[in-house]
Amino acid sequence: MKKVILLFIILFTITGCYDYQELNDRAIVSGISIDYINEEYIVNYEILNNLKSDEPENKAYMVEGSGETIVEAFQDASDSISKETYLSHLKVLILSEEAAKEKMRDIVDYMLREPYIRNIFSPVIAKDVTAKSILGSTDKETPVVSEKIETMIANNKYNENISLKIDFDHFMDQFEDDRIDPSLTAIELVDGKPALAGIAIFDDGKLKDILNPELSAIFKVLNNDSSNHSLKIPCENKTNGYTIINLYKNKNTDLEIKDDTLNVKSKLNAGVLKDSCGLNFRDGTIYEELSTKFEKNLKEEYQTFWNYITFDDTDILGLRKKYYQKSRQELPNWKDLKLEMEVKITINKNGKTFEVRNNE
Repeated sequence: MKKVILLFIILFTITGCYDYQELNDRAIVSGISIDYINEEYIVNYEILNNLKSDEPENKAYMVEGSGETIVEAFQDASDSISKETYLSHLKVLILSEEAAKEKMRDIVDYMLREPYIRNIFSPVIAKDVTAKSILGSTDKETPVVSEKIETMIANNKYNENISLKIDFDHFMDQFEDDRIDPSLTAIELVDGKPALAGIAIFDDGKLKDILNPELSAIFKVLNNDSSNHSLKIPCENKTNGYTIINLYKNKNTDLEIKDDTLNVKSKLNAGVLKDSCGLNFRDGTIYEELSTKFEKNLKEEYQTFWNYITFDDTDILGLRKKYYQKSRQELPNWKDLKLEMEVKITINKNGKTFEVRNNE
């Protein structure tokens, strides 16, 4: 019996050493960028460096491949590495606007068919720059760009509430659904560093548009995906002064299509973030007045967003899908819907809640 136990210990020990050694012999890919330039795919891998180093910039390095097809480009990138390419650790896939407009279906098809890639990575769109330039924007503060992007998307205090935490599987559910226009996070370079740029929208299998940060933030409120959103109104009797409230942890906006009308109903919590108007916040009526003003302010933002997406013919809210799920019928033309809004804001201060209903 003792011999059997000893044998099992030896086997597990040997297996562990073998797996560790095997991992060291692999090139672990953390990020991939894909550009499409002059009818050629350019693929870059961000590879984690297995060698121990005290220098942050040595934590990762890049290799490049190219080809007329996506398969050739990936193979060329892999062939340039002496180690075996390990793709199961992939965290971020960055696509240039050109690649997302011209070759999106080919790219997602390849990523789905590649057996060594797990579909839990985050696809993003590079705005106004090549995907390679974003993946290569390393410095001492950002030695591994894919990890930085993953953090920006996941952590609200960095992303100004304009990112979407969507993995490849979730994106493909949208991409294959004819009743919704899919969306992804867009990334840009600001002073040479990756930053969130807004929300990219797809239609008919290709990139169509990128919402600016303001529209992206409103989309997240309407889509019940907002952790915080700030509203700002000017002072009535003070030049250059303003009051700001923050809508936080709001998951209570309902979109209902009835007859020829889209009814938007929002019940939102808020707190006063900043005031330079000299308001007396000991007076409860101040909160009532602020709620009325901010409700009107939010309605205006909703209307601006609605005007934009109807003009752009972008059903990013998935109204066709919502209508079909409820009625099992197709929505004739979502852009012709009339917009009706009902907004209620609850402002909290010092443990006391001042609740004001919209009476308009």
